[in-house]
Amino acid sequence: MVILDDTIVNVALPSIRADLGLSEQGLAWIVDAYLLAFGGFLLVGGRAADLLGRRRMFAAGVALFTLFSLVCGLAGIGGVLVGARGLQGFAGAILSPAALAIVLATFPEGPDRTKALGIWAGLTGVAAATGVVLGGAIVELLGWRWVFFVNVPIGLAALALVRRAIPRSAGHRDGALDVLGAVTVTAGLLALVATVIETHTHGWLSAWTLGGFALAILLFAAFALRERRATCPLVPFAVVRRRATAAANGLMLTAAGALFALFFFLTLYMQVVQGWSALRTGLSYVPFSLTLAVASALVARAMARWRIQPRLLIATGSLIAAGGFLLMLRLEPGGSYAGELLPALMVVATGLGFAFVPLTTAATGGAGEHAGGLVSGLLTTSQQIGGALGIAVLVTLASDRTAHLLAEGAARADALAGGFHLAFLAAAGLLVAAAALAPLLGRVTPAPARPARPAER
Repeated sequence: MVILDDTIVNVALPSIRADLGLSEQGLAWIVDAYLLAFGGFLLVGGRAADLLGRRRMFAAGVALFTLFSLVCGLAGIGGVLVGARGLQGFAGAILSPAALAIVLATFPEGPDRTKALGIWAGLTGVAAATGVVLGGAIVELLGWRWVFFVNVPIGLAALALVRRAIPRSAGHRDGALDVLGAVTVTAGLLALVATVIETHTHGWLSAWTLGGFALAILLFAAFALRERRATCPLVPFAVVRRRATAAANGLMLTAAGALFALFFFLTLYMQVVQGWSALRTGLSYVPFSLTLAVASALVARAMARWRIQPRLLIATGSLIAAGGFLLMLRLEPGGSYAGELLPALMVVATGLGFAFVPLTTAATGGAGEHAGGLVSGLLTTSQQIGGALGIAVLVTLASDRTAHLLAEGAARADALAGGFHLAFLAAAGLLVAAAALAPLLGRVTPAPARPARPAER
């Protein structure tokens, strides 16, 4: 539900603009407010799950996400919708790390956890693609408000199952939330995400952008100094110093930029260049979702059975996905779905399925009983920041290339396709870089399987 909301709203933006009379900037903030709050508060949300209890924070996140989804659907003016989207993102930042922490606590390290994380990683990619599918269908059949209303029954059903399905966790009573650390890192993340988001308005070398990055760096430096002196640090250095955790988060930062850019540029290609409807665009992603789910399940099973090193799978998967992006260089106005787009989608989905399961396993491996929320928050933060940075950089490259082609007299559809080609090439480069960096993970020693505690069965 949380990841789905990263993409489901994109398809509804034209209808929202027509209904509420929003400007281009106001329309952009419907997406940006969610991403800003979600990315900014993830670390605090993850640590809160460790300190206050995973189940408690999960239930609170689901309740708030459901409430603010309802407010979004009922919004009659743009300001209310943007504000509710920000609060929805905040709720997602509480919910998402608590959910992954529950998975880590329920399945001890070993084959069972690997399989569970395979399902988790597969659902992450499937949810992102499904958002476009559902968005197109819902907008055409029910109207844009239902892209938010659809969360309400899901949230209510989840709340009804919490007590039955999720083991009770009391939280880490010996610790306390480092308020100053939480303020500095959250402010730093907000400054970073806001600066990246606004690069579509301000240039990369503008005073706004350079000042925003400088502010984020200063806040992160203050956070690092605070954590060295804090009695109960928000992010203990023992966690971030772990080689596999640090490298896996860096790889997620790189790979997420390519994944988020995929949906952004392909949706524009299908709707603007090809002239397809929102529903047809959404349905075009169905093979991607199915392929990603199957690839993730197969990789998780292989890792659990044969103990394959994550770095080998990550490198292989990244290169396969990079090859899929290179296939997208064949996409032209009037091109064939079955002959050009579909093969590229399935190759990318296979590669990402191979890469994201071992990435998640490596990033969360070794997390102690009271650090599951923290490592979950770190991983999701890397995913969101990487996605925001990837889209911002690739949009700049594509826009400049399109403008250059238009100036040379190219038709608009051809110029847009040319810009998209450059973005796809850059995304392939990100994945090749991820493959080259995969050896930094080192050798990850899998823990032997052991049964869950009776209270968690």
